[in-house]
Amino acid sequence: MAVTACGILRPYPSDMSQMKNSASPDVGTITVSVTFFADLRRFLPRGADGPQPYRLTSNATLGDLLATIGIKPDADVTLALDGELAERDTPLRDGADVMLLSPMEGG
Repeated sequence: MAVTACGILRPYPSDMSQMKNSASPDVGTITVSVTFFADLRRFLPRGADGPQPYRLTSNATLGDLLATIGIKPDADVTLALDGELAERDTPLRDGADVMLLSPMEGG
């Protein structure tokens, strides 16, 4: 596995050895799939497309995931977990599908 200086592995298109990892090796981990929409696609790694896998500690929340990705705590982001709207304090589960969307405005 290629680990960066801060201990984070890079996301991959099809190679599990390049998964972004915020979990310590001695803690239980989960893997979630993250799809970025609209202007949030700027958080995709260069050259990446489609859903990206992230490995986190087993007790991680959506807020922890956002921090791992590099999205600021005060950023206005609409979150969905397994097709349902969710909040930053929502716990993640192994195999979850996360969607990150820009908030909609208008009437």
